[in-house]
Formats: sequence, C-alpha cells, structure tokens
Amino acid sequence: MKLILTGTTGFVGQEVLTQALAHPSITSVVALTRHPIPATFASNPKVKNVLVEDFSTYTPSVLEQLSGADACIWCIGAKSTNPNITRKVTLDYALAGVNAFSQLPKPESQNFRFVFTSGILAVREGKPIYFPYAKESRRLGGEAETKLEEFGKGHGGLDVHIMRPSGVTAKDRSLLNSLSATFAPMIRVNELAAAMIDVAVNGGGSKTWENRDLVSRGREVLAGKK
Repeated sequence: MKLILTGTTGFVGQEVLTQALAHPSITSVVALTRHPIPATFASNPKVKNVLVEDFSTYTPSVLEQLSGADACIWCIGAKSTNPNITRKVTLDYALAGVNAFSQLPKPESQNFRFVFTSGILAVREGKPIYFPYAKESRRLGGEAETKLEEFGKGHGGLDVHIMRPSGVTAKDRSLLNSLSATFAPMIRVNELAAAMIDVAVNGGGSKTWENRDLVSRGREVLAGKK
C-alpha cells in the first residue's frame, strides 16, 4: 500500500509517520512537506519526501510521484491567529489536496481513502457553539468537515473519513493529563495514529469518527485485536 502523509512535523503527524513505517501493509509513504523531514525518517527506504511549496497547488511533477497512492492521512493544522491564514490552511489546503488526490490513477475496484484530522471542537453550520473559545476557527473546522464530506459524496471512487479527536496527549500521560481524562474525553497520540492508519488501510463503516470511536479502534489495533 502506498500512503500519502501531510503534517509530519506536527505532534500527531510524526506519530502517524512512525507507525506507518512499521506497518506491514504499508510499503511506501510519501511525506509531503515544505521542508526536508529529519534524517531519522528520510533514511528509511519506505519514505519518499516530496517538497511542496504551496499546498493549494500540485504540480505535474508532484502528482507523478503520488501516482498509485491508495490513501492519504491529512494532518496539517493551522496554528495562526490570523483568520485568513487559518481559512487557507484549514479549508483551502484540504480541499485542494482531496481534489488533486481524487484524480490520481488507481485500480477501479478500490476507492481512495482521504483521512482528515479535524477535532471535537469543530462546529458545523447550524450547530450551536456552547463555549465562546476560538469561535471563528471552530466554524472553519466545521466548514472544512462539511465541504470534504460533500466532495466525497460527489466523487465516485473516493471515501472521506473525518477524525474528531478530543485532547490529544502523549503516549505516557502526565499525572495532570491522567486526572483530566477522568473528567474530559482525551486520546493518546499513539491511539489516534493507530486508528487513522487502520482506517486508511482497511476502511470502515463510519465516515465521521468521534473521540470515543477513535479511542476504541486505536486500542484494538495496538492490542493486536484488528
């Protein structure tokens, strides 16, 4: 299986890359980045690092290197407080990516899987925002979820999966995080990565994955039950 991965410099993306390289079904990982990935990853024969200057445009050279890919795990997230940058990264980049990847050559009998990392705080249109924190970016997250799902429904041969994790913690939680997890939903980064990779490799009935679904699937994968 050939996997496209974005956001490999982030907390979640780096764990996804680490697990993907160890996954027996994944034979190739194409890491799309603006800057070269660390040598510890680049030296792995499974990895191909393709530099992308602008994630809103995919050149023929880049698309050629993505040909034959079976799935993408999208881990790019906006960290800016500028609403224009947040919209560009959260919404525009994701839509440009799924549009480009949906046109890649692939076997007719197999759908391309686009696994999008969103979050539990993303709010779709028509839904109330109960907490006033980061209202605009949360609405943008919800808009991205909706438009990606609509794109998937309108394009045959494409499965879009929306991942909505809650608080993502390290594998080994601190005492504070462990206590917090008793009051609020959380997920360990290795559980999230395992769940996303399993969906990319094997698919799944659900198109929107809430935190509890991700925890359950991630733990099953890590325990060797899937």
